[in-house]
Amino acid sequence: MEKEAMEGHVNVMLPQENLRSDLPNGGIVLGHDKEISTLQEEISALRSRQRHLNRRRREALGKLIDLKGSIRVFCRVRPSISTSNIKIKSPVTVEQENIAVRAVGIKKDFSVDRVFDQESTQDDVFHEVKPILRSALDGHNVCILAFGQTGTGKTYTMEGTSDNLGAVPRAIQELFSHAAQDTSSTYSFSISMLEVYMGSLRDLLAPRQQPLFRSIEGNTTCNLSILATTSGSVQVEGLTDVAVPDLKKANQWYCRGRRSRSTSGTNVNNVSSRSHCLTRITIRRCGGVTEQVSKLWLVDLGGSERLLKTGASGLTMDEGKAINLSLSALGDVIAALRRKRSHVPYRNSKLTQILSDSLGDGSKVVMVVHISPSKDDVGETICSLGFAKRARLIESSRELSEDLKMLKRKRLAELDKEICDAEQELGVLNEQIRSAERSVEERKKLSPSVCQALSDDKGSPRSILVAGHIDAVDSPQATERAKSRMAHHGSVPHFMSATVCSRQRHGAASHSVSKPRLTRSVNTYSSKPSGSQSFSHSASKAKSVALSSGEPRLKYLSVKSDQINVSSNSIDSTAASAPRPRPRESLVSRPVQRAPLHQHRRRMSCLT
Repeated sequence: MEKEAMEGHVNVMLPQENLRSDLPNGGIVLGHDKEISTLQEEISALRSRQRHLNRRRREALGKLIDLKGSIRVFCRVRPSISTSNIKIKSPVTVEQENIAVRAVGIKKDFSVDRVFDQESTQDDVFHEVKPILRSALDGHNVCILAFGQTGTGKTYTMEGTSDNLGAVPRAIQELFSHAAQDTSSTYSFSISMLEVYMGSLRDLLAPRQQPLFRSIEGNTTCNLSILATTSGSVQVEGLTDVAVPDLKKANQWYCRGRRSRSTSGTNVNNVSSRSHCLTRITIRRCGGVTEQVSKLWLVDLGGSERLLKTGASGLTMDEGKAINLSLSALGDVIAALRRKRSHVPYRNSKLTQILSDSLGDGSKVVMVVHISPSKDDVGETICSLGFAKRARLIESSRELSEDLKMLKRKRLAELDKEICDAEQELGVLNEQIRSAERSVEERKKLSPSVCQALSDDKGSPRSILVAGHIDAVDSPQATERAKSRMAHHGSVPHFMSATVCSRQRHGAASHSVSKPRLTRSVNTYSSKPSGSQSFSHSASKAKSVALSSGEPRLKYLSVKSDQINVSSNSIDSTAASAPRPRPRESLVSRPVQRAPLHQHRRRMSCLT
């Protein structure tokens, strides 16, 4: 009779080399954790290089701005507006950094950091403004102002059109573009807009409870107050600050505030701005332990004008006076900053109070002065250029020799090239970092698939214990233990062996002459059961078999243990879980009564 040995499993640590031939795609599965670790080390090295390049770029940018000046003054000449084809000679002639005004009895020369002639485009202007935006992203406060006579194109330079964007939408786009490319830091932006109208502040992004109209009472109801913190920063109490998660939202809020601005018609401009419009973009940069907060102010100043020229009266005249007073205070502040005076008159105007933390030390300022090439506007042109001269008074009084100018231009070109090279290399590094991070994410997503691949053919799970090792094969020791246990107990399982009571009853029954009736059914097991099968015969069937064979009933009830051979795995679960009937008292009082086989006590401990 065939015997089946019990199977056992143990954990066996296998090296990676032995595992490679057992699993499909072994090279990919085995190197899974190692590849992730290698990619993470590569990302760490790339980020270290990225921080080094960012530091070098910021240093070069700081030197470039310091060499050019923390307060830079540009001049843009508005294109001529003429209805006739006759070309009229302009009294204004420009060079790269010089402006000459020639008229009857007038001969004046002015110098600025850069001149944009009538053929210049929005791209040309923004190209000079763009480097200072990087300073804002690096944590410096930045202020960009558009100044000039009414009708010279200040609003066009700052806002532009839908086809030709101005400095404000381009700056917003540049900020979001750089934030998306810089993987070493996390940026968040918020936008606020207000206007300084007749000495009061009005929130342009606040919800309106009444229709817009231009009046003193209607604007003073939304008046805001200015607060100075202990750290030196300035806050406008109650000013709406809207978080903008993307470029689309930022443009939507900017267009909304721009439509709320106060305008009016004059003899010079039909849609003249009657207030100063200030757009503030707050930049929060988190690239380490601390968070850096900086401000970018984009200011479209009201038009400077002479009352005789504009023909203003009443409310329009009062608006013009308020604009001129605040512009004069701004000129005094810039001149004091260029002279490095101990006292800077910020409190002379609400405009300068708001911009005080973005005009002082550590801040970067760009002023674009707009002039008209028309002969009729020579007086206003000279006034605007005089304001620019006050803003850069130190440089005007100290002329550099040609050799020094050449050295300065050469050094500026070197720094500019260094910044461009660093930015190009940063772009390549950012792309490599993004690619490596995508690879890490893809391999992390493969982890469930790897665990599934490490299951055996029968579906028994095998867990990864150590990198490169798993539990794998059956233990030969378990088989040996099963064989020795079977040999010790013989061919009959232990739970089917006769007990002491059954042997006593068997001895008493062998000496009895009475033949009790058999009223119960007997379970007879085949000598060669297969699997977990069991065969049940009724009592009458067993009785007829015994009588036909000529043997007494005692023999067919006596089941020899050596004729039964079943493995421990062939016992039916229903037989093991069936309730055992209670023995009757008559079986104890009458020794000739033979207990059926199913009433024998069985030791179930060996089933497990």
